[in-house]
Amino acid sequence: LSKVMPALGLASEPVPLWWTTDFILASPVGTPVEEEKWIVGEFNCSCVGISKCLPAYCKADTPEACYTDIPADDLAEADRYGTIMGCKALGILDPVDTSTLPKIAKDDLGLLAQPKNPVYKGALAQIYVRCQPYGGSDKSSNGHRYDSIPFANGMIKSGMSCQLIHYVHQEHSAFFGVCMNFDFIIVRCNPGQIKADGGS
Repeated sequence: LSKVMPALGLASEPVPLWWTTDFILASPVGTPVEEEKWIVGEFNCSCVGISKCLPAYCKADTPEACYTDIPADDLAEADRYGTIMGCKALGILDPVDTSTLPKIAKDDLGLLAQPKNPVYKGALAQIYVRCQPYGGSDKSSNGHRYDSIPFANGMIKSGMSCQLIHYVHQEHSAFFGVCMNFDFIIVRCNPGQIKADGGS
């Protein structure tokens, strides 16, 4: 996927929880494995079925087919797939990974714990002006804007996550790459702060 998605112009797009793809061998018979070339025939993410559950599928000769018609071994395997999907879904709902962004603040004093299953994933973006005392006239001693914590906690109390991040103009692309993973961003930046920090 690390090569296929960029080739399709979909490098930044999320991958569905449940999908399939067809790989077609394009090399002649006898080609060494390490030299084989494969072609992606198609991706299918439109309501892909779990084949192990097909016995529960109604058709002319089984109009009353239901869940209990699935053989025990097949049902166990289908349940395993479902468990994998649940784990993946929970991972998607975790707070956004901001580890690629510079850590500016000394701490997050006063910030509530992020909800494990947020209704929406959000961030509160700030600017730390490195050439100014305290990082700017609106900062607390830890580097966050003085009122960032109450704003973020308000989101968290409403069932949303709200992670505190800082914009650093040298990391412009990385910053916006991370921001694409949030559902909303609250910008707490005084006029002129980006320019004062050397950005534009």
